[in-house]
Amino acid sequence: MRNDAEAQHAAAMEKLRSALPRAGGTALPNLVAGEWVPGGPDTRETIDPTTGRSLADVTIAAPSTVDHAVATAREAGARWWNTDGQDRSRAMRKVADLIRDRADYLGLADTLDVGRPIRDTVTRDTERAARLFEYWAGATDRLRGATVPVQPGLFNVVLREPYGVVGAITPWNYPLTNAATKLAPALATGNAVVLKPAEDSPLSALLLGQCLLDAGLPAGLVSVLTGPGDVTGEAIVGHPAVEKITFTGSTEVGRKIGSRCGELLKSVSLELGGKSPMLVFPDADLDGAADAAVYTAFLNAGQTCTAGTRLLLHQSIADDMLGRMKERLAVLRIGDPLDEGTDIGPIVSQRQLATVRAYVASGLEQGAKPIDVALEVPEGGCFHPPVIFTDVEPTMRIAQEEIFGPVLSVFVFDDVGKAVDLANDTPYGLAASIWTSELALATELAAALQAGIVWTNCVHMLHPGSPYGGYKASGVGLEMGDEAIGQHMKTKSVWTATEDWRSPWASVRHEL
Repeated sequence: MRNDAEAQHAAAMEKLRSALPRAGGTALPNLVAGEWVPGGPDTRETIDPTTGRSLADVTIAAPSTVDHAVATAREAGARWWNTDGQDRSRAMRKVADLIRDRADYLGLADTLDVGRPIRDTVTRDTERAARLFEYWAGATDRLRGATVPVQPGLFNVVLREPYGVVGAITPWNYPLTNAATKLAPALATGNAVVLKPAEDSPLSALLLGQCLLDAGLPAGLVSVLTGPGDVTGEAIVGHPAVEKITFTGSTEVGRKIGSRCGELLKSVSLELGGKSPMLVFPDADLDGAADAAVYTAFLNAGQTCTAGTRLLLHQSIADDMLGRMKERLAVLRIGDPLDEGTDIGPIVSQRQLATVRAYVASGLEQGAKPIDVALEVPEGGCFHPPVIFTDVEPTMRIAQEEIFGPVLSVFVFDDVGKAVDLANDTPYGLAASIWTSELALATELAAALQAGIVWTNCVHMLHPGSPYGGYKASGVGLEMGDEAIGQHMKTKSVWTATEDWRSPWASVRHEL
């Protein structure tokens, strides 16, 4: 079975190589100034987490490459902003079309790179990426300013202008959709972008870069630079001509980037970690809640920022809910993400797998009790079974820290006040989910929960038109929605005196 999987993955990579950009040499190139630049001496392997085998060598973009990308981005961005908004919209819609046309390759890249099941990457992820470009294509010629009523004799206009060059740094858990989330609003608002995908998952970003070129976007408007955060990422964040940084990733790294941007006095948006609660009350649809609890905790092997990793159950339905969840877990399939029947693929890397195992060990050491769910886990690769802990205390590490793996902590409450206290008792505040049929209770809880996103009787509902962002250690700023326009543009207030305006200094000048 293991040999069959390795052979299947090797064949899939051969198929993918036919679509990946090449520019001489063995390493995959970087997209700089509208051209694929051959790899230099410093490269890094990207590893298939299912088989543990190398997929490709990827070029590490040096600071000099970042300098070149930023210089051309400034020029291309100025031309892009001065292009008619409808023409910019047409180009972005072409990107969406190309994403759909190349969905098989884009999805395959993320499945091989991070182990996300192919039934999701080829369909759901590519469609979401395409829709992001379509949504923001509709904003390019609607970036309106405002007039402000001010003192008589004066006219005030508020203008919006792009930052110029945006540095975008994305994580590895949803590579294609995270790249699209960064690129689309930045481009729609007239910016150029230097994109650095996560070092563990660069392949789909390179394919997306080719889509941007083929859609006719100006050369240099978007560069795709691969490499680690401490080399390529630091060069982008610290570059004086990059006026805006947008980062999605861990809170630990986000603090460092935010601190650096504070030193440099440049704009920064940070979409960081989460430890999202799901609150289930006795009057809820328990079947729907059980489906959602399993889905939110173990989607993408738990590697989701908004994952509901803390399940808060009213004591009267706790045993019932856990029984229903065990039934659903028992039929899940953990395995090869190239198999259409797979529900849960591998963890992204051996490093992250070790992190998940360490958290599970910590939970056991601190007294949490795992529910027995016998699921067959493939040998080799970076696979980890779903874990549900009961008897979890709020002070335990598994209750407070983001694990980014398939580990769920269960708490029991007996009144609404305790439920709110438990839900808010973490450093994070990205998302929360409420399950009740009582509208008044849902409204009360939505106001009380410290979270940027609150779902009632649903989970993981997103739309490009709705803002996405968190409270507390879950980040700074917002993505998507009209709010994202303000995140990517500078505001200028322009005052004009009319003929009948009299300066308050006129009489003083006359006397002098």
